[in-house]
Amino acid sequence: MKLKHTAITILCFLLAFSGSGCAQDGSLQKKYGADSSYFIALTLLRNNETNHAIRHLKTVAKKGSPLISKKAMEKLAETGTVSERLSACHNLYKAYSTEESLLLYIKELFKQKKFYSIIDKTDNLDLTESSNELIYYRLLSMLKKNDSRLKKETDIWLREQVYSSWHKKLYLELKKTNPGYTDSLAEFRYFAYNKDYPSAASKINSVLEVKTNRKPFILSETGKSLLYGTKDFYSAAAFMDSLSNSVPDDSKFYCSFYAGRLYEKAGNKNAANQKFISAMQNAKTDTLHDNSLWYIFDCSLSSSAEETYNTLVQYIDQIIDKDYFNDFFDTLSVRLISTQKWELYKKVADLILNKASEETCSKFSYITGRLIESGYIKNVKAIEAGKYFNLALNSGTDLYYKILSMERLSFNENEIAKELCSIGNRKRIEVDKAKENLLYGYADFGLAEFIYDEYQNSKKNISTECAKKIARFLWQCGNTDESFLVQSIRIASQRVFISEHNPDKELLTLAFPQNFSMEVSEAAEKFSQDEWILYALIRSESFFNSKVSSHAGALGLTQLMDSTAKDVARKLKFTEYDLTDAETNILFGSFYFEELTRRLDDSIILAAFSYNGGISRVRSWIKSASIQFGAKKVPNDLFLEALPYSETREYGRKILSAAAMYGWLYYDLNPVKVAEEILK
Repeated sequence: MKLKHTAITILCFLLAFSGSGCAQDGSLQKKYGADSSYFIALTLLRNNETNHAIRHLKTVAKKGSPLISKKAMEKLAETGTVSERLSACHNLYKAYSTEESLLLYIKELFKQKKFYSIIDKTDNLDLTESSNELIYYRLLSMLKKNDSRLKKETDIWLREQVYSSWHKKLYLELKKTNPGYTDSLAEFRYFAYNKDYPSAASKINSVLEVKTNRKPFILSETGKSLLYGTKDFYSAAAFMDSLSNSVPDDSKFYCSFYAGRLYEKAGNKNAANQKFISAMQNAKTDTLHDNSLWYIFDCSLSSSAEETYNTLVQYIDQIIDKDYFNDFFDTLSVRLISTQKWELYKKVADLILNKASEETCSKFSYITGRLIESGYIKNVKAIEAGKYFNLALNSGTDLYYKILSMERLSFNENEIAKELCSIGNRKRIEVDKAKENLLYGYADFGLAEFIYDEYQNSKKNISTECAKKIARFLWQCGNTDESFLVQSIRIASQRVFISEHNPDKELLTLAFPQNFSMEVSEAAEKFSQDEWILYALIRSESFFNSKVSSHAGALGLTQLMDSTAKDVARKLKFTEYDLTDAETNILFGSFYFEELTRRLDDSIILAAFSYNGGISRVRSWIKSASIQFGAKKVPNDLFLEALPYSETREYGRKILSAAAMYGWLYYDLNPVKVAEEILK
């Protein structure tokens, strides 16, 4: 493992030089000045040259730029001997009196069992706001020293903060130290955190009889415990409802919200709806408000489609976070299609325009256009379809409906290129040059393993130009370690869709790379398959990580299940195989996808549905769709919208979008024509 890590370091270092234009003659030291010592120190630490690294870290801590000086001090706080680390932690806290620096200091003190020092240095800690980890070390130190304040402070922590793994760890320590330890509040929150809702429900009365315990997080867990830990939903709903008059204002939301959820479970839709309305009125945050509104909308789905529409008319203007409701509108779309409510579909599309998310509006606009075009919506001129396809072009981060709308509108190649390079949402970015300099330094000095986490922490202040450069560097390092390739694709993909300006083709190629090109080319040729389909499959399934394994057990680049792989191996006459081997996995995945395509009348999109959901299900869905649409052959873009599995619907969209992009970026193909071919 060490040899592999060293090889990655050397390769990334060489790539950094060639990629940045820096020569190996000290120009990096010249470029970064005193800050270069920080990056050199990290390289030395990776090679276990600790003493030499510490000297560099001490230099940059004194002479480096503010951000990198702080980084060097943080690194010193975890490097060297016991006394050196403690001294470094102390110096860091003196220089930067932040909670993060205090936590580093406290953790080092804890390692050295300096419990009294920890208690002393955390005496002014705000138990309602400070980090749970920091509070944990304070309370655990108090436990070690039998501090009489432990019970009172633990109760405050339990009442006022979101329960976390740190609460759980302290509870287990208390039980371990004192096997007879009992505390209703501690036990209740422990049970609820572990989703042992029946046990949590048994503690509710003893917890809530203490009025100071009637806090938001505890009321939330009370509601969940009754929802999932009892069977008498009506009585539980009445109990939550009754609490509303005896809790603080910031807890009233949870009483109403969970009373609504419980009335819904009990089958009393009207009572549930009234409670969700009350919860929305008592919501103290936008998220809680939208959560209540989501359930108002969702509750309406159990009635007629017309009632759902009327509910939308009444409340659509109260949506705050438009993206929060995407899943509701996705469900509504399928519901309207499956019940043949074609005219109502158009009414919803008109109603939600600019009030739901761009992605949702794009979907409803495109489908409305297709329903008009196909004659399902009566008394509307076919020419009206074009209006809806034009609306669908404003698709936010959704490539699928943008590509299909361009197909219906017969865009020329210049118009297509313009639209594809305007995908996503534009956002103003306040660039932090110091943070960008840190990322550039990691890349220039070949320190690939530090880039992704740092970028994720700082991306709101990182320009797309910087993101593009580090993505390119990580992509190069991905030739040796695929985890860097995955990171590169994630960074580039994020920036394609959320950026301060339109993406260029370089960024798009980073988001849609062509790794394993030789293996793809050979497999595609062997099974007469288009390469862009295979690239789309690999990107959608694994993000080009040959070792990835799904929760269901699918493995490798094309995410094959063991049973599927065994069947393919038999047909290809493989007696032994390794699905983590890129060549084998791509070969098997390509064969399987092409076999599905042949079995489904050469339909690529139906093969994609089958790859995700199984061919038997797809054949059953085809029969159902024929009944729903009253047609022997349903157009595949409309068939997709009728699929009952949201995962399969989204999978089909991803395959088509990615294939169209690969065809356009690398094969000089019209992406609209690629989409047409896939949907045949």
